[in-house]
Formats: sequence, structure tokens, C-alpha cells
Amino acid sequence: MGLVVLLGLASTGTLLGCTASPSRPATLTAVAPPHNPETDPDGIGWTVRLGGRIHPQRTYRLVVSTDPHAVDTVTDGGVDPNTWDSGVVHSTEHTGLRPSGLRVEQGVTYYWSVRVQDAQGHDSGWSAREQWTVMRP
Repeated sequence: MGLVVLLGLASTGTLLGCTASPSRPATLTAVAPPHNPETDPDGIGWTVRLGGRIHPQRTYRLVVSTDPHAVDTVTDGGVDPNTWDSGVVHSTEHTGLRPSGLRVEQGVTYYWSVRVQDAQGHDSGWSAREQWTVMRP
């Protein structure tokens, strides 16, 4: 079974998607959940699925930048000084995340990608690059 990561962007209501080839162990799908900026906190979120079922995550690694190409460089295995990198975070948190240590500015669009490991030790691979526009600092 492949590991599926459903990704959401709390500040938009757009539907985004990317499916990896069936021969790869991780199949990635990105779906932005419905969001009401009046009542929901701004932030980044995703759901981990394995074989169509929701699975708890054990860790995540999140990369964020104002430059979409910088995120791509990191997810392709390189290094870019313009990219904020959480490193591996041991946490089950996956909704409404505000990157800790990243100074965000209102109205600025940030690009991000996440890689997770579920509770059984399955790695997801990198998600498709997403975007997040900060509505409130």
C-alpha cells in the first residue's frame, strides 16, 4: 500500500493535487480543506493516509520560502539559503501550523512542501509544492 498525504492550506479554498507513479511507495495527493478566515486560524495543514485510511504521523519536515524555486531545490535534494527548514519534527500536529521561528509578514505568499513519516515508519516523500498567503501576522 502507498502512503498518501492530503495537504491543506488554511488560507485558501483551492483544490490542489499531485499523484506519484504507482511504482513508488508514496502516492501524494494535495487537497486544500474548506477555510473560513473569520473563524479558522491561518496556517499550514495536511492529513496522512495509508491505503485510503487516515494514519497518525510520527514526524514531519516542512520547508517554506517566499521563492517557489527555493522550495523545489530543497525537495529535489539540494540546499537553498532562502528556504526555512523545520528539520525533522517529532510531532503528531498537522493542522493550523505556523512555522516556528519563521518570521511571516501579512499579505506575503509563502511556498511550502512537507515530508512525513507515519506511526508505522512509512515515509511519504515530498508533497507537491503548495502556497500560503498570510492573512494575519
